[in-house]
Amino acid sequence: MVLNERIMFKKLPRFLQQLLRMLGMAPKPPKIKGLFTENDQATFFSISVQPWHNIIQDNLVTSNCFVLVVSCYKMQKGAEHEFLQFDISSPDKVHTCIVIAERGGGFRGRHRDCSDAMQPANTIAPVDTMTEAATLPDAMMPLLSSLDVAEDPTKSQMGAHDLVSYATLGSRASAELGCKCEKATYICTLTFSEKDRLSATQIATLLYVTSKHEPTYSITNTQCYWFIKTMFDALKSLFMSTQEDIMNFPMKPRSAVEVCDKYRVAWAALAEEGEQKRRAEQWQEEERWQEREQHQAAEEAARIEHEKHQAAEEQHQAAEEQHQAAEEQCQAAEEEKMKAVRGHGQQRMQMRGYCEIWRH
Repeated sequence: MVLNERIMFKKLPRFLQQLLRMLGMAPKPPKIKGLFTENDQATFFSISVQPWHNIIQDNLVTSNCFVLVVSCYKMQKGAEHEFLQFDISSPDKVHTCIVIAERGGGFRGRHRDCSDAMQPANTIAPVDTMTEAATLPDAMMPLLSSLDVAEDPTKSQMGAHDLVSYATLGSRASAELGCKCEKATYICTLTFSEKDRLSATQIATLLYVTSKHEPTYSITNTQCYWFIKTMFDALKSLFMSTQEDIMNFPMKPRSAVEVCDKYRVAWAALAEEGEQKRRAEQWQEEERWQEREQHQAAEEAARIEHEKHQAAEEQHQAAEEQHQAAEEQCQAAEEEKMKAVRGHGQQRMQMRGYCEIWRH
């Protein structure tokens, strides 16, 4: 009863998101490649673990996308395929994406590396029965499941193909991806706390390390069950504060300890690389800051020099105006003096005239 209530509770957010999308009220999901799809995207995307790991590592935003819950599912029909579902929140915690990780037995025929590039789900998907394989296009053959391998002993050991599928919760693509979980039996979950959070970057690293630890698919040892159980045990060991549901796994692989050790080495190397990038960016930012400071100082010096030059020109112009005013004053004084001289001469001539008149 408790398990059924928990399953219903997990389906409620998905139902509400789909309802908002159908009403045209759903907010747009973030554009984070490898995690989120558009609301109107018809099908989810699938990609191999290694290229997905590269996509996630190359985007720094994914380090702020944190895992809320990890759920384990098992198909009860056909090959009894097991897989993990990660519910990952967006940096603003408004959206959630669904990421499913699983292991298959590789591709049939000559299309072995076809999923290294991101593909819509209608062109590549793992299958649990041979019936499903017949419905897919011939150009992109599906993964081999445990049932396929069991029917053909020559395929009991081959290169494993570890696959990641993702879609935004509540989108059209998530409805298609959610059908995979609805057809399967829910086994258990790990819930992560705020103080011990797991980022999408860390998930990508752990998936990559687990895939590389045992790259060979074996129906008796390193099949889909080994893959998800190793991941599950590694997560419990690495993140001690996780809350785990009661579960009943019939087998306990010992690879989780080795995978944890390799994860710690890989994560330390990634952290060192991130620190080097941060230092390089900080150094570049300091250089840009110094260049801006020097540019501003040069502009300030040029402004001061221009003001000095302008002030000198104004002083020179003022001196010229004073000199011109002095010359005008001097010229006016000369004119006054000439007027006085002319006036004095006229007076003398008048006096002479008076004298001449008096003599006669």
